[in-house]
Amino acid sequence: MPTPVLQYQTRASTRESAPASVSHASVRSFRSETSSSFDTQSNNHKAGSSHSQSNTRRSKQSGAASSKSTGGKDGQSFVAAVVEGRGAGAEVGMCFCDLKTSEIILCQIADSQTYVRTLQKLNLYEPAEVTTEVWAVREENPEPKLEILVPTTAVDPVNSKLVNIIKETMPNSTITPVARRSFNDTTGLECIKKYIVKEGSASLLLGIPTKYFCLAATAAVMQHIVETRHAVFLNHSVRFKYQICTGSMVIDCATARNLELTMNLSSQNDKDTLFGILNETLTPMGARLLRSNILQPLTDERTIQTRLDCVQELSQVEDRFYALKSSLKTLNDVDHLITTFIQVPTKPSIKHSEQCINHIINLKHTLHAITSVAQSLGQCQNRLLVTIHRLLTDPRLEKFSDLIDEVIEKNVVLEKTAVGIRHQRCFAVKAGCNGLLDVARQTYKETCNDILDVTNRYVQEYGINLKVQFNVTMGYYFTTTVDQLGGNDVPLVFINVVKKGKSLTFTTLELVKKNAKINDSLTEVYLMSDKIVGDLSSNIRSEIGALYKASEAIAMLDMLLSFAHQCTISDFVRPEFTDTLVIKQGRHPILEKISPLAFIPNDTYAGSHNTFQIITGPNMSGKSTYLRQVALLTIMAQIASFVPAEYASFRIVDQLLSRICNDDCIELNASTFMTEMKETAYIVENATEKSLVVIDELGRGTSTHDGLGIAFAVCEELIHNRSLVFFATHFQELTTILTAYHNVMTRDEEQKPGISYKYRLAQGSAKEEHYGLSLAKTLSLPQNISTRAETVSLRLTDLQDSARRHSESNRIVSRRRILAQVAHDCVLIQKAAKGMTGEELAIALNDVQQTAVMHLLAIHREGQDKDKDKDIDKDMDKGKGAKEDICVVMG
Repeated sequence: MPTPVLQYQTRASTRESAPASVSHASVRSFRSETSSSFDTQSNNHKAGSSHSQSNTRRSKQSGAASSKSTGGKDGQSFVAAVVEGRGAGAEVGMCFCDLKTSEIILCQIADSQTYVRTLQKLNLYEPAEVTTEVWAVREENPEPKLEILVPTTAVDPVNSKLVNIIKETMPNSTITPVARRSFNDTTGLECIKKYIVKEGSASLLLGIPTKYFCLAATAAVMQHIVETRHAVFLNHSVRFKYQICTGSMVIDCATARNLELTMNLSSQNDKDTLFGILNETLTPMGARLLRSNILQPLTDERTIQTRLDCVQELSQVEDRFYALKSSLKTLNDVDHLITTFIQVPTKPSIKHSEQCINHIINLKHTLHAITSVAQSLGQCQNRLLVTIHRLLTDPRLEKFSDLIDEVIEKNVVLEKTAVGIRHQRCFAVKAGCNGLLDVARQTYKETCNDILDVTNRYVQEYGINLKVQFNVTMGYYFTTTVDQLGGNDVPLVFINVVKKGKSLTFTTLELVKKNAKINDSLTEVYLMSDKIVGDLSSNIRSEIGALYKASEAIAMLDMLLSFAHQCTISDFVRPEFTDTLVIKQGRHPILEKISPLAFIPNDTYAGSHNTFQIITGPNMSGKSTYLRQVALLTIMAQIASFVPAEYASFRIVDQLLSRICNDDCIELNASTFMTEMKETAYIVENATEKSLVVIDELGRGTSTHDGLGIAFAVCEELIHNRSLVFFATHFQELTTILTAYHNVMTRDEEQKPGISYKYRLAQGSAKEEHYGLSLAKTLSLPQNISTRAETVSLRLTDLQDSARRHSESNRIVSRRRILAQVAHDCVLIQKAAKGMTGEELAIALNDVQQTAVMHLLAIHREGQDKDKDKDIDKDMDKGKGAKEDICVVMG
């Protein structure tokens, strides 16, 4: 740790703002002069102050796009308000405001009693109240609690049903009661009319006045922002959006967590997730859009196909693909930039004035990058790409560039160093715009040159090679090394001496005065530049709608380009959409990327005659992985991404439900079984014919008989509503009992003898039932225990098989399945009949008939043989019951 020798408080103002820079001709010469002088005087010593390094890192441009944008929760800061109607139906109004992008989302939902749509919206936007205290917590803990505004009447005297469900579903969220009078629909409508961007406002204002609940939520959010953020929006500058809940797949919070869509369950990050795997976006806007689409996939096939066409075109034209990637890398967060123009503090300050200059220069750079992206699109064919190109070539964007060039120096470049940012703020506005401004800037330059003279004088006077450095907190200061002192003490003229290792940092009273003079000059520069920059910003705000549209276009282009990137680096195939789920050699998208072992692909087929599929097999054979794989590939297809398979056909799913994890919920004081039953009840209540349901090990949290009974009853209910269900279980009885229904199919994980499993699915029941015995033999159990366990298990299995062989219901089930298969084959023949002659059609139908007759005769002959065996068994074992048989087996 540095050891402070003397503390001296300077008058240097501490300004640390978002960087952006300008390179005026005089500033360039000054920088080159000072840089060469400082380096010569220090004899190229590299030892520098840790203060300078840390502050320089902090002052680097926070909005610069990286090669892969994260776009997770850290990139968003939402404040949300939720209010429920008091009528018989569950009418819920919500308002979400992204404080970084100043986008306000409105929605009003006629929800179910479980509030499934409401919870999905809350999970989609992950609202997080951003105040000074919360940001301080976020520095230590990157996962702040969710802050949701609700009326005080919803929590006093007792929590409403909606609040209780939010707390149960989102235990990490924080419910903030707000006075009921803040939820005023009249005030909300006035806020929308006052702040909404004029362009495109007519359509929203036409239908929103009757949405009383979302208007009330809007009023609460706007008032809360003013009270806690101490900032207001400028008139006609905010983008309001009203979102309907149709046209997207419903994914509840538990399913999003179980499938690891945006958060990994073990590492608690977003890298080893579906979002992390697909996220090759280059802008924060694209990453946010990708995350939103993953949590809320499309259900409109036409829109999906348009996006797929776009992805295919981007991946096929190589030159355009790389040109677009290169152009997008230079883009900052456009949404965040828009916010800087439309949000102003309630109390003006010097800090706000100096930041306004940065924002103008940042906008100039952004407009140049947008032009480059538009040029890279070139002669695109896809209508979506044509629309994006049109939005990026809006004449108003060119007008912005012309307005900026009239006021700001044309040779502006983005600076990243602290001293470069300071020079940028000082010399950004063109010379001649204001005479007093030019005088203040000349004073600033002369004072900086004086620091060079002071440094040369100290070097000559004390014989110490000094290096001048700068940071936003201390201003200019000196650094040297202990070796330069030759064992002598630091001269008394140097104060605020801090030692770290062999490096020394210090200043002098004269240098402190120079820094203060520089700060005074900069204050005058900022105040005189503020009027010029303010007028320029007002002209830009009048057409801010063009920037909003350009941001949306870039986000869509970036996300689709990310999908195209996956096609170039992986063996992905374009999905099709039919009424049948068919996946050939499908692979788990996450495990394929993160696992060091080669992933073994599997086939999937689910048509109208086998909507319920039972997956059996031993532990560690890959049942859970297979269930997640089907769900993840469905999501990828419906967000218009290519999928890892040789061929893929999906049916549009409007709701994805899951029951996978078997963990206690400590936050809710719920056991594994209670959590399991809550999730199961939710699935049974909400599953429809267009739903995809994945259930893993239902009934494992309780006793064997109770678990089997619950699993059977739930399966029967899902079979009746014809949901597309993938059900993994260890209850082998289900593979026999449920085959009475013609739309049930059993599939088993193939395996070698022992415990070496191959993760390959095959149709039919499990061939190896005693995998537990196989595992026990490989461990250190005594031989007599293993032998005895095997004897008892085999005898009990023989008794069960004998009873099953004599069952008349088995023959009935087999006949029904044959007839169901005949109906399915006839449907397929009917679809292909247009391309067949009369003779070919007759032959095909005759083949189906002959095959069915052959199978039915086989079942009839088998039944006659079993009846003979049954008569013999009656003579031999007359009077014996199942209980006596078990007693004999046990000893």
